[in-house]
Amino acid sequence: MSPKKKNPRGPRPRQRDGAGTPATAGTAKRVPLVVEDPRPRWPLLLWGLLTILWVLGSLASFMMVLASAGVMPEDVTDATRREGAWALVWLLLFALAVPLAGAAGAALLRRRVAAVMFVFALLLSAAGLWTVASPTALWEALSGGFSSR
Repeated sequence: MSPKKKNPRGPRPRQRDGAGTPATAGTAKRVPLVVEDPRPRWPLLLWGLLTILWVLGSLASFMMVLASAGVMPEDVTDATRREGAWALVWLLLFALAVPLAGAAGAALLRRRVAAVMFVFALLLSAAGLWTVASPTALWEALSGGFSSR
C-alpha cells in the first residue's frame, strides 16, 4: 500500500467542549430546523390547462367561424346560420370566458402574477375580437343566427 493511503495516526480523539472535557451526546443542544410545506403545485397545472384551452379552443372555434362565413350566398340556409351562430358562441366562450375564469380563480387563490396574465389574455382576446367585428355586430350575428328557423 502506498504511504499516502496509510493512516499513521490512530483513531481521532473526540472533540472537547469549552471546559476541556470530552463532549458527550447528551449535552449537545440542537434546534431542529422547521421546513415549511411547499406551495401546492396543482394551480400550475390548472393555469397550464386553461391557457391551452384558451389558445386551442379560440383557434379551433375561429376556424369554425371562418368556415361558416365562407359559404356561398346561395348555399346559406337556416341550418348554416345556426351552425355559424354556435361557432361564434364557442369562440366567445373560449376567447373571453376562459381567461375570465382563469383571472377570477387566480385572484381567489391570491396568485397575483397568474391573475395579471389571465387579465392580459382577456384583454388580448377582446382586442382581437374587436378588430374582427364590433360587439354590436357580434350580437346581431348571434341574434340573426338563432332567430332564423
